[in-house]
Amino acid sequence: MKILKKTGSILFCLLPFLLALGIQLLVTVAGLVLRIIYMIQQDPSLVNELSSPAFLMELTGNSQFLAGLSAAYAVIAALVMGFWYRKRFVPNDHPRRKFSDIINPAMAAGLVLLMIGMQYISTFLVTILTVINPAWYHTYEDLMNSVGFENVTLLLALYSIIIAPVSEELIFRGVTLKYAAKAMPLFLANIFQAFLFGVFHGNVVQGVYAFAVGLFCGYVCLKGGSIYLSILFHMLFNLWGTFAPDILLYGGDSPVIHLAILAGAVCLSALGAFLYQRGAEHRSLPED
Repeated sequence: MKILKKTGSILFCLLPFLLALGIQLLVTVAGLVLRIIYMIQQDPSLVNELSSPAFLMELTGNSQFLAGLSAAYAVIAALVMGFWYRKRFVPNDHPRRKFSDIINPAMAAGLVLLMIGMQYISTFLVTILTVINPAWYHTYEDLMNSVGFENVTLLLALYSIIIAPVSEELIFRGVTLKYAAKAMPLFLANIFQAFLFGVFHGNVVQGVYAFAVGLFCGYVCLKGGSIYLSILFHMLFNLWGTFAPDILLYGGDSPVIHLAILAGAVCLSALGAFLYQRGAEHRSLPED
């Protein structure tokens, strides 16, 4: 009976992930239907081409439309998960806090250093995966290009830097991690939510580095005692990934330089984690 109850608790931890997938599917289907109706209103002759490859390419080939779908899904998911998180995990008498109660200068510096280190570690992971199987990278690159990351628009920037971090943190470091922490040891709960975060991205390259980043987002949330901190870390990470100039990345093929960059990134991440944890220890706040 105890084993069944434990298994049930672990399976329940999958519910936020499955709900997020369901919202994503519903928003995508609704968006595609509305776009088809709009296109047919503009050109009624398209009714005869609904199953043609050209129509399907036109339907799904608009990066602004795909970015809009992603943003719409993320907003709805954030509202649903935010309501769930608030009702289930934030007490009614939870004290209101100032920004300075949540983060101090040492923690802020630690987050920045940790973010920069993780950027280069993520790039290293992508490089390894590309060497192992170039097709994985091509799939990832095609996905990024399909939503417009080769020419970032205002909508895509808002989605990547603000909307997606809020939504994903509420899903994975919010509801999922809170439930997982009740069903398993804390380090396993963090691995569990990071694994789901990786799977959620739907391709190998993003999945692997999202898993790594998800572990650190979980660490930031748990050590800092607030989901606002992992949201901030996620926003900084996506801001760098969206707008960092190519000059900050080494594109050569020297293994010595690559290893030196990796070693520097690991040291930077370790220093960032040290500063963040020390800063958190010198600050007291109730968890949200």
